[in-house]
Amino acid sequence: MSRRTSSGRSPLQRAAHTSPPPLWERDKVRGLSHPTHHALPLLIGLLLLTAVLPYAARAQQTDSTRLAVPIDTARVDTAALQPDSLAATPLFQDPRFPIRPPSRTGDAGLTQPVTFTARDSLILTFDEAEQGTLFGLAHVVYNDATLDAHQIDILFERDELAAQGVRSDTGWVGRPRFVQGSEQFDGLQLAYNMQTERGRVEGVQTQMDDGFIRAGIAKVTEDSTIYIRDGQYTTCECDLDETPSYSLRSSKMKVVDQKWIYTGPLQLFIYNIATPLWLPFGFLPATEGRRSGPLAPSYGEDDRGFYLRDWGWYWALNDYMDLQLQGGIWTKGSWQVATQYRYKRRYAYEGQLNLNYARNRNGERDDPDFSVFTTTSVRWNHRQDLNPTASFNADVNLSTSGYLRTISEQYDDRVTQTLSSSVTYNKRWNRRNLRLTATHRQSLADNTVNLTLPTLNFSQSSSKPFARDTRGPGEAEQWYEKVTYSYTGTVTNRFDFRPLSDSLAEEIAWYEAFVSPSQYRRATGKDEPFVFKTTHRIPINASFTLATLPITITPNFSYTEDWFLRTLRRTDATDSTSSQEESVPGFFALRQFNTGVSSSTTFYGLFPVGVGPYQGLRHTVRPSLSYTYQPDFFASGWGYTRTYLDQNGDAVPYAIVSGVRNGEQQRLTYALNNTFETKRVRTDTTGTEQREALKLFNLDFSSSYNLAADSLRMGAITMNGRTTLFGKVTLNLRTTYSPYRRDSTGRTLNDYVFDLRRARFARLTNLSFTASTSFNNRGNTGTTAATTGIAEPAYDPDDPFRPYDSTTPFGQRATGYVDFAIPWSLKLDFTYSRAIGATRTTRRMSLNANTDFNLTPRWKIQLRTGYDFEQKEIVTTNLSLYRDFDCWTMSANWVPFGLYQSWGFTLQVKSGHLRDLLRIQQPKSDVQGRFTGLLN
Repeated sequence: MSRRTSSGRSPLQRAAHTSPPPLWERDKVRGLSHPTHHALPLLIGLLLLTAVLPYAARAQQTDSTRLAVPIDTARVDTAALQPDSLAATPLFQDPRFPIRPPSRTGDAGLTQPVTFTARDSLILTFDEAEQGTLFGLAHVVYNDATLDAHQIDILFERDELAAQGVRSDTGWVGRPRFVQGSEQFDGLQLAYNMQTERGRVEGVQTQMDDGFIRAGIAKVTEDSTIYIRDGQYTTCECDLDETPSYSLRSSKMKVVDQKWIYTGPLQLFIYNIATPLWLPFGFLPATEGRRSGPLAPSYGEDDRGFYLRDWGWYWALNDYMDLQLQGGIWTKGSWQVATQYRYKRRYAYEGQLNLNYARNRNGERDDPDFSVFTTTSVRWNHRQDLNPTASFNADVNLSTSGYLRTISEQYDDRVTQTLSSSVTYNKRWNRRNLRLTATHRQSLADNTVNLTLPTLNFSQSSSKPFARDTRGPGEAEQWYEKVTYSYTGTVTNRFDFRPLSDSLAEEIAWYEAFVSPSQYRRATGKDEPFVFKTTHRIPINASFTLATLPITITPNFSYTEDWFLRTLRRTDATDSTSSQEESVPGFFALRQFNTGVSSSTTFYGLFPVGVGPYQGLRHTVRPSLSYTYQPDFFASGWGYTRTYLDQNGDAVPYAIVSGVRNGEQQRLTYALNNTFETKRVRTDTTGTEQREALKLFNLDFSSSYNLAADSLRMGAITMNGRTTLFGKVTLNLRTTYSPYRRDSTGRTLNDYVFDLRRARFARLTNLSFTASTSFNNRGNTGTTAATTGIAEPAYDPDDPFRPYDSTTPFGQRATGYVDFAIPWSLKLDFTYSRAIGATRTTRRMSLNANTDFNLTPRWKIQLRTGYDFEQKEIVTTNLSLYRDFDCWTMSANWVPFGLYQSWGFTLQVKSGHLRDLLRIQQPKSDVQGRFTGLLN
């Protein structure tokens, strides 16, 4: 099939010599290095022609013909070609694409068979260049790469493929699709070299992480760098024929190692409308998971001036830890530094450490209320399982009130009144448990602090010392075998800081008094800052059931012993001086006990009543009665008390250690618990009855009676009631009654209120009633996480951290999001309480509501408010408005009432990469009184 000419060249050689420029030379991208091509050897061209020519005519006569052209054989397979999907697929998803070492032993030619099929026809050309053209669902396979398109040109001399689609009335048909391993991409025109495995695409769209890149022309070099001309970056997922709602456009883009996208001059477009937002250059992340980079700041205004805060840098240190540094400045001279360090190793440990420091400046130097003060906050959370029986946990919150009130943007921080911390080590083995704990509790209202450094607790679970190891068949347990005991030992080292005045609390911080005994004495007036105490508790009990009645009898005995290293002494008072306290060192043991017996039983009552589908009423009664005896350890015979003379010369007893139980106790405690239930009977379509037990309500009573008291022996009577109406409304009622009367001055008399003729049983002292309910209408709108107003970032189970979200203060993640799939929801909470004191009665009645509803499928309103009926005012109200724009979210928040009234507006994209960069934010203001005039 070849012939020589006078020039000594075959037609194939002449065609190769006079062929047009290769596809790589068309539409050059400035700065792109062009690959070197290898001509197809003469032997491969002859084999291809020999294999294809005999079947060319047959390919034009059939609708489904597959022509296999291996390099080393002329054998051809034919099979029915199945139509392939032409849906758009992402481009360059794997950072290795498309630079991959060719599977050949040299550069002389291909070493794998090339298989191609076409549904319509195959045309071969031998005039100027050896070329084959496939039409109609063309399909080419080489090695692990496949190419599908409406038309594919095979250039035999260059080992190149050229593919393109065809435009129809409804859009593009047969758009080129390239697949190599797990990589897929599509475009309008495509060129691919089978030897170098490099390609060039026109009109292409590719996905990188949660973003999409569109390119007029895209080329790839040997080091996996992708050069793009007329590029667009967006996070809107739409077809190539559609215009995204927003895009960042640049004439030049460069993708390096599939990690970062570098651009030239960058401009924001809304659809096809250019905006004034322009940058001289840009770089965008294109990788999943965590990555180091800058943190976008937030801006606004408060009583310290305009601010720019939360700006800084985030470091992804390694797979198990990260670090971020942030700062903030105010126009009136205040500044702030914050850092967060996180770490996590799956199935081992996790935690984070937050350190915050701020210097606040209020007013000008000449102002009378000018002040400069510093605030700090240390927060540490740690969870670790050391082994299956040991764990270490820490939850530390050491913050000043100034930080919580002025720096933190969290609502819970601003309204909190108490801070608490704990660090715990726990060890378990057999039936024993060891716990080592350090705790901190701080009241911001009165500046008191309580520390335990540390608390050691050892406990042994209940055991029966007299139980036999084996018993004969059917042999019952003897009475002595039922005796059960347990042990608990506690060692505490307590630090109490209670300043004498507010001025001393502001001058001397608790941590200064903790390390300085002189400062502690100055602030509290006490000599010893630490109180050491060891406690041993041994409860003993046995449980018996009567043979004739279903009553359980449980006798019990409890022994407690406390060890102290110091005791208290008081001096006698004089006419001019009062009694003084003195702490005396020395070991002292306080031994106390109590004993008693308790009984309980359960019985039922069934009532054959029915209303509609509800049939029968069951009343379950659980009465209990217990008796406890405890001697008066405050009596002088026990040796736990001493006396001193007051200014009147009277002897006053006092306890030399804390915890001495005062007064003899012979207390009867009784309770009556009632549960009312019914059954709902339903009949299904098959006639089978289905019965479902429903709890109607609970009603419990309890009280006590002290036989050893000389007066007022009967204790308060409490009643608790709980029920649920219609499965939606939860009601709780708690009341407390006193059995004794009061005189006109409010003093309690030793005279019972009970009067059967006047229907008086007790006197109400406290009442509390709450009612709560929630409703929602969850629709089937097909809303996904992508269309949620505030969507949570995707979670990678192989990544120990969630992606960082800098929109919440100091990296603390938001806990909720706006769900447009619920058309509306409503939560109501009503509270009423009344306390009747000796001289005054206090009442509280408020209604709180939390609701949200969709104005349209993409507009949602949230409202949290309430009304105080006693103060006759609206409580703290928060109104939020959300709008979903597919790729964008808009939110507006307004707090019109209360101490922390504020407002703000935010418009930002949903993408985790760009939500901080592409964000339009109205400066937030929380200056008090800003909106008062609008509401009057």
